[in-house]
Amino acid sequence: MTLWRYGGRRPRIDPNGSWIFPSADVIGKVEIGPNVYVGANAVIRGDYGKIIIKEGTAIEESVTVHARPGGTTLIEEDVTVGHAAMLHNCTLRKGCIVGMNSTVTDYAEVGEDAIVAEGAVVKARSKIPAGKVAAGIPAKVIGDVNPKHTQFWKATKEMYQQLAKDYPRKLKEMSWEDCTQRSRKRKRK
Repeated sequence: MTLWRYGGRRPRIDPNGSWIFPSADVIGKVEIGPNVYVGANAVIRGDYGKIIIKEGTAIEESVTVHARPGGTTLIEEDVTVGHAAMLHNCTLRKGCIVGMNSTVTDYAEVGEDAIVAEGAVVKARSKIPAGKVAAGIPAKVIGDVNPKHTQFWKATKEMYQQLAKDYPRKLKEMSWEDCTQRSRKRKRK
């Protein structure tokens, strides 16, 4: 991971069970709570705004998080932000899900335990109510979160919280030679 101070603005990361992938960038005024997973190539940029990521949240691979000058992007507890999503100066309430390749932009709010479907765009100042599923461009409520959704996302959240604990001891960088030698040994058998 690359941690960047920007002037007097610096990241603060809780060391209790959090994992930030080595290729992720964390810049400026960013607060990351305990048991947070930040995936490869994520960019969390608090250069002139503030980013707060609370306990148990997963920021998956290639997610971008930013805030306006003087603004805040707030991500509450146990949130899952899917691969390549973009968050900008918004609020994600506890337990919500933002699907892959989705966008949640300026002053928008995703309610507690709500789901933003893959590829959706939550436009500026929009509000997705708690416990609802929203999809489309622009995102519109299409239904309620049901027990099947809740069960699936609970298991996913627990998986990412476990990854944050496992990666420091299980993830090992390998050389090209290590990978190609093992491949050649398998072919001979």
